[in-house]
Amino acid sequence: MNRTYLALAAAAIGIAAALAGGYAAGGQAGLTDAAAVAAVGVLVVARGTLRGGKPGPVRPHQTERATTVSAEDFPAYRSIASDLEWGRLSWRHYQHAVRPLLARLAAALGRQAPADPPPRPADADGPGPDLAALDRMIAELEEHT
Repeated sequence: MNRTYLALAAAAIGIAAALAGGYAAGGQAGLTDAAAVAAVGVLVVARGTLRGGKPGPVRPHQTERATTVSAEDFPAYRSIASDLEWGRLSWRHYQHAVRPLLARLAAALGRQAPADPPPRPADADGPGPDLAALDRMIAELEEHT
C-alpha cells in the first residue's frame, strides 16, 4: 500500500476516534468541541504540508494622487489669485497690489502696462475694478503672447 493512503487512513481513524471520545465524554457538546478541535488540526496540518510559493508582502493601499493641479501646488499662483480677488473688493488693494503686479508682468513681457480701469469711486475704501475690467486688462497683456 502507498504511504499516502496509509497516512490518510491513519488520520481518518484518528479523527473518528477523537470524535467518538468527545461524544463519550460530553455527549452532543463534547462531539461539537471535538469536531472543532479536529477541524483546526486538519487545517494546521494541511497548511504545513501543502507547498506553495512564499506569499508576497502586503503593502498598504496607496491612494493615487489626483492628476488635477490645484492652487496649493503653486504658492505664487495662490498669491496672485488672492491679490486679484482682493483687488476686486478693495480699490486700495488694487492700487497697492494688483496694479504693480500687472505693471511688473507687462515689463517682463516687454509690453506697456494695461490701461487703468474706470476712475476711482468716491469712496476710497470702495470696491476695486470689476471682474470684466480685470479680465480686459489681463487679455491686453496676453494677446500676441
